[in-house]
Amino acid sequence: MGTKQYILLGAGVVLVVILALLPKAVVTDNSERVAEGTTATTTEQHSEDDGHDHGSDQSSMAHTSKLPADTQATLDQFKKEFEAADNIKNKREIADKAYDLLLKMNKFDLAGDWKLALYGASNDTKDLRAAADAYYDAYTFAMSEERSAQMATKAQEQYQAVLDKDPKDLDAKVKLGMTYMVSSAPMQGIAKIREVIAIDPNHQLALFNLGLLSIQSGQYNKAIERFKKLKELYPDDMEARFYLAISLKEMGSQDKAIDELKYINKNADSEEIRATAQQYLAEWVN
Repeated sequence: MGTKQYILLGAGVVLVVILALLPKAVVTDNSERVAEGTTATTTEQHSEDDGHDHGSDQSSMAHTSKLPADTQATLDQFKKEFEAADNIKNKREIADKAYDLLLKMNKFDLAGDWKLALYGASNDTKDLRAAADAYYDAYTFAMSEERSAQMATKAQEQYQAVLDKDPKDLDAKVKLGMTYMVSSAPMQGIAKIREVIAIDPNHQLALFNLGLLSIQSGQYNKAIERFKKLKELYPDDMEARFYLAISLKEMGSQDKAIDELKYINKNADSEEIRATAQQYLAEWVN
């Protein structure tokens, strides 16, 4: 199997689809230069105080042709109640109901719209961050380059707004960096993740994503370095162990790779990642 297939079959892990959409040549080991070939574009970025209204566009909160009729009717009612609510407590209760409903349906972008509208009423950074995370999930699981770029841009805007209010939110900075990987400026994203590593060399999300980028670019030795460190720091991180196994296999250390998969199969809580480990064990052992 090729690298892209490995990524896509890693069910239950973060960013399983993004790497399949990246250009074939991205990060090089020493220069961390991004090769030509990235064609996706970005749009102007905003913060919450730059004149861009983060809470006023509520049209997609309620109306979309992609939802079942009963769900649509429920959201229409939620929208009316949200607009009529005269205090933030009631608005939050309504928005959270809509958000939870949409998340269960994997409608991450619509869920993000509700949290963004709530932020417009609450001015609570937690609501802004929840909107950014929802858009990031939509970006993560987008099934086309166009959709991925659209959701990446929405996530970028909100993560930048989060960081404007809370520069110490390192997870937000890593995710902001990853959204640039389907843009015309992927080096900008890598730089942001590197900034996080400079602040916290053991940052879990930063190490994980740098490891994924190393796999995508075929730098399996660098990926092994990243995922081994994660294994030492966070031994229960089964996703890191899975990608460590993939990297070890690609570097010819099949026995070590099989040991990692056996560990995952025995200890992982996620049924999906256990099933994936079992699949590869069946292929590699026989």
